Amino acid sequence: MRLPKLLHAAAPFYAWLSQVPNSPISISIIGDKPSCARPLVFISSFIAVACLAGCSTGLVQSSASSPQPSSSDDSSLSSELAASAANFVDSAGVVTHLSYTDTPYYTHFPAVLSALEALGIHHIRDGYYPWPSSSPIVQAHNQLAAAGIKCDYVVPYNTATTPQSIESFAPEVGDMESLELPNECDLAGNCGGATGAGGIQNMLSLLPTVRAAASDLNLPLLGPSLTQQSSFATVGNLSSELSVNNLHIYFGGLNPGNEGWGVGVDAEGNGYGSIPWWLDQAAIDAPGLPSVITETGYMAYPSTTTPYTLPESVEASYIPRTLLLAYTYGLKKTYFYELLDEVSSPGYGLLHGDLTPKPAFTALQNLLALLNDSGGGSFIPGSLQYSISGAVPALNYLLLQKHDGSSWLVLWLEESSWDQNTATSIPVAPANISINLSSLYQATTDYQFDSNGNATPFNQPMHGNSTSLTVTDKISIVRIVPR
Repeated sequence: MRLPKLLHAAAPFYAWLSQVPNSPISISIIGDKPSCARPLVFISSFIAVACLAGCSTGLVQSSASSPQPSSSDDSSLSSELAASAANFVDSAGVVTHLSYTDTPYYTHFPAVLSALEALGIHHIRDGYYPWPSSSPIVQAHNQLAAAGIKCDYVVPYNTATTPQSIESFAPEVGDMESLELPNECDLAGNCGGATGAGGIQNMLSLLPTVRAAASDLNLPLLGPSLTQQSSFATVGNLSSELSVNNLHIYFGGLNPGNEGWGVGVDAEGNGYGSIPWWLDQAAIDAPGLPSVITETGYMAYPSTTTPYTLPESVEASYIPRTLLLAYTYGLKKTYFYELLDEVSSPGYGLLHGDLTPKPAFTALQNLLALLNDSGGGSFIPGSLQYSISGAVPALNYLLLQKHDGSSWLVLWLEESSWDQNTATSIPVAPANISINLSSLYQATTDYQFDSNGNATPFNQPMHGNSTSLTVTDKISIVRIVPR
């Protein structure tokens, strides 16, 4: 695995932000010929994610022979601390636009709510406006709150906004969990500025108002989302004003673990546009604070020949990997842009405009469902002993644990499967990997994801204390339990 750079130390923060380890987390690998199985099927009131027809192994076999399992005893295995599966699931969010009255967000809100519940996401990002309590938009937020879905409210630049107007709005909607400074003010024309610099100054003038409301409501305040590298220095150090930094990370059709592109590297040696590069910018804006991604995603279509867009089959691989990588880098929340296709942002939705799911929706839904942990009470994850044979540089992994003591190892090859410039496929060679477990544990199931977002479970045989697996650029999740 290419280990990410360690994050800046996070200051004490609010309970709504999950505890994410500041160092990379462990994982394992598996393989052998699985028996036939049917993919997972998720159904909501308006969505039926169809299972694959027929029965196949779902594995791409490499011409290379599988690594030989190790015969070493438990004392030779490394012990890795797992992260909480529940905290990982809680890191997922999605952007909505409930006030867009000419879209299904408004005209078909019951179906939108059903989609959110089916997806398994408990956090949305939307805009603040002082609607009256009788507004259908306020009533929609009430229904979200009743469903256990909370909202990060972006406060737009408006000189009429006061702390009191925000504070009186919070109990009306019931789902407010954080406040965010105005959106992308460094783009000319945004936030009342003729230039990006003017927009930034207007944003800074609103900061005391939003900060006061957040303080009175005891809510976290998210910093400004910026689009230009120079804007971070222009804004300056806001760490004393904010609770958390805020990033908008788009990859322009590249895989989420790309090492950057374009204008070279920053002072830390990280390539422009990569996740580490964005975290370096956050260290300028609010050093020492944790960060969230409030926008990330891809413009995807069933098929495409347009540069910098993706076919939906590739997006189904990149979206779950984005969430996994963000969590591994210590980002506390990741909001995907956006829930559904609409006129102002075609292609970005996890759902089509008619509310049918794209493969990325299905993939994210399956990922969150498999890792959901309904166990109650406090929980401190433990460690797992393992070693890997046959690891390749592109191998990425994340070790998670649930209340019941089961460990869940998510693994994938962080490679690009799409050339964003020529809009053509790039083949990704699979890797055969073996993992050696402590004699106290065994692998039981390997859930393999495909280009439709389906997750097919296979029995995972053990050979002594070892098991083997073929890994691809689509995620696999391996369940490991005590013997």
